[in-house]
Amino acid sequence: MNRLQRCAGLFGGLLALLITANATAHPLAQKDLPFDQLSWVTTHNSYEKINQNLREIPQQLNDGVRGFMLDLYHDDKYPDRDAIRVCHKTICYGSFANQLGNEILPFLNNGSELVTLFLETYVTRDQLQRFLNSFPQVADVAFDPDDFPASNWPTRRQMAQKNQRLIMFTDKSEVAGTYTVNGRRIKVLFDQDWLVQNHWKTLGAVASSVLATHDFSCPTRWASLPLSTAKVDARTGKQWNRLFLMNQFHYATSTIPDSAKYDNNLTWLMRRTANCGTTPNFIGINNYRNGDTLPYTQALSQGGIYLWEQNNANTEGDTVCVIPRRAQTLKLPANGCENDEARSLSLSGIDKGTRITLLDSANGNREDDHLIIDVIRDISINEKVVIGSLERSLTTDAYRAVYVRNNGLAGKVSRVEVGITPADFSDASIAMYEGNNATQNLDCVVPFHYAHNVKMRSNGFGCSNDEIRSARIIKAKAGTEFTLTGHPDGNFGQGRTHVIVRRDITAPVVIPSFDRSYQDQHVKVTNHSKGIDGKISFGYFYGSR
Repeated sequence: MNRLQRCAGLFGGLLALLITANATAHPLAQKDLPFDQLSWVTTHNSYEKINQNLREIPQQLNDGVRGFMLDLYHDDKYPDRDAIRVCHKTICYGSFANQLGNEILPFLNNGSELVTLFLETYVTRDQLQRFLNSFPQVADVAFDPDDFPASNWPTRRQMAQKNQRLIMFTDKSEVAGTYTVNGRRIKVLFDQDWLVQNHWKTLGAVASSVLATHDFSCPTRWASLPLSTAKVDARTGKQWNRLFLMNQFHYATSTIPDSAKYDNNLTWLMRRTANCGTTPNFIGINNYRNGDTLPYTQALSQGGIYLWEQNNANTEGDTVCVIPRRAQTLKLPANGCENDEARSLSLSGIDKGTRITLLDSANGNREDDHLIIDVIRDISINEKVVIGSLERSLTTDAYRAVYVRNNGLAGKVSRVEVGITPADFSDASIAMYEGNNATQNLDCVVPFHYAHNVKMRSNGFGCSNDEIRSARIIKAKAGTEFTLTGHPDGNFGQGRTHVIVRRDITAPVVIPSFDRSYQDQHVKVTNHSKGIDGKISFGYFYGSR
């Protein structure tokens, strides 16, 4: 390798390091978390199409399901490869070989995803060994705790680096353990050593959408293992945290879509979680495409924005929806979020530098009510930071909320935007009002991060001629200025008022009238002889980023 090549290689490595560092620092970047801090949608009786929206396992995988509950039986009529059958009591759905070899393993071979199998085993250890002998490729992806340090669960990335991405649990201790296939190890974990569960019967026997038929209490499945059991069994040789599988399905009948929409509704999932007293890593459900389990598990893992029907995120009311932490724009109704429902919100697992904007206008029009929330410190996944009203500007240690009022936002949210707070003044703006002291209707919002002129009779911001009487400077850079005139062509013969921004404005500042001159720490306002309140027809804006 010559000197030029070495320098190029060094530069490339440094560039990659910088890119990785910047990606990690991004407030909405996906976090690489230990396995015990991740949550997954898990289908109960995964093979029963009637219980899973008529979707086979490949479609479930494509839809985001990552946990599968399978009952395994043995049938001597078939050769070893096909002798283990996937059944529910007396009804069988084919061979485990088909689902493992043709559905799950191909999915794992094409990426870095993790899949967990919960095996209710009515087979012997010898029968499972003979089956695995026919599937040596399982060893390529099987998870083995012995390959990781004893102190903590590995992260998703660490599991992917070792290509140990298929986690298999069994409910029988005699079936659990290490299997050797062609000299390679395949580990099957005894569930009671590694996790806790709530009892699968408690939701109720018969699927229904009637509240009275449901029991959202959360007794443990195993009397010897309270849900509060913190660590895995000592015989595992690990000090890892126990996982929690939260069962949320009816046990006596197939779950109809209407019932699943109810059972898997975010309000009831969160109330069950609260009753359990611990965050689920797996939520076992039926009809997984109904309800809110997917966004809920994503928010439990990566953080989320929870919208509430009542003020102050009151848990006695319904949770409208949860918006998982990532850059996105939702035009409601969308992704489980109803239109015109939210009155407050709460934040969990949201990083400093995130901006959340809630708007009355579904199309993102700033001429109507909107609330801008900038997160100013990291909010941990275990916190619940409440923004109790959508119609108030407020700064706390966790966030800065700026409300741009027109006629009310509570119960009218039709659009949610999640992005990054600008580090400069590229979002500087001025809200113009029809009444003095920023009262009455919001007339328009004018950008204030560049130089431009606005003719009130004709502009792209919705500003009206002869209406504006006051303003709220939402954000502005020190030294920027604007002039409003009473003449439609911008000359000064019908009065003018000049405003200079004296210091950076990051919290709203009201200019109560353009008919008087005054000066404070934020602005200098100079009215030149003639009143222009209610007569403003033209504006010169000299904003800056």
